[in-house]
Amino acid sequence: MKANRQRPRGWSNLVVPFCAMLGATLFAADAWAREVNYNGSEVPVYVTPGEPTQITFPEKIEGGFKRKHSALALERQGNFLVVFAQPEIPYEGEALLVHLGDKRSFALRIMPSDDDNPRDEFIDVKDMREGEYSEEAQETDPYLQPNGFAPPTVVSGLMREMMLVAEFGKRGSIPGYRRSNRYTGETVLHDGTIEAKIEEIFMGTDLWGYVLDVENLLDTTYKINPAAFRLDGTRAVAAENWQLAPRPETAEQQIAGGHKARVYIVTRALRR
Repeated sequence: MKANRQRPRGWSNLVVPFCAMLGATLFAADAWAREVNYNGSEVPVYVTPGEPTQITFPEKIEGGFKRKHSALALERQGNFLVVFAQPEIPYEGEALLVHLGDKRSFALRIMPSDDDNPRDEFIDVKDMREGEYSEEAQETDPYLQPNGFAPPTVVSGLMREMMLVAEFGKRGSIPGYRRSNRYTGETVLHDGTIEAKIEEIFMGTDLWGYVLDVENLLDTTYKINPAAFRLDGTRAVAAENWQLAPRPETAEQQIAGGHKARVYIVTRALRR
């Protein structure tokens, strides 16, 4: 990890007041919005660099997270968000988390448009998960926190928290875990095709979480094999991207970073 990076806090350093003239223009075109039914899975939104895309949500936007070094500029007002993509947006897109004032969260993947997927000018997100946020649903599921997410004491909860910290710059520690950078930069896998180095480790009573930086060493696309990252007691393996772009040949490809990804591993806690 680079010590000089400053992590963003919510939208605080990403969002600027929305211009009234642009807002009036966007509102007038809501009738042509593409409706998206959100069921909890990441939703693709297609953008063109330099062109705005408006995404409307069911309630007022409270905040959210994006990559620390992002190719996206965001503007929000009330319940809609406007996305401006930069030319260096990677071909696999960028993940974006949006939090509403009523505690609901939405996962989006902002993708560059192409011939098969033209630019989305307007997106209207419809939440199809209402049952998950009812009082009855939260009372009957002991693994859900008040915000509807699993706590970090279970595998899915720890995996989510590690992603928020590593990819979206969430501040603070994960409750119940000691964060260690003792082995940061240490190579744990180098087989000539990929190289994996430790970014950080989260150590809890029952579970440990590992964040690895993985880089493609080949001149061709590489698909990550989860089995290559199984340790003793592994409970789950996840990746920022499962497919890595070829080793970069230009400065633009190097900046885009498509040849790199983070891999997350959750294991049973090591006993010493």
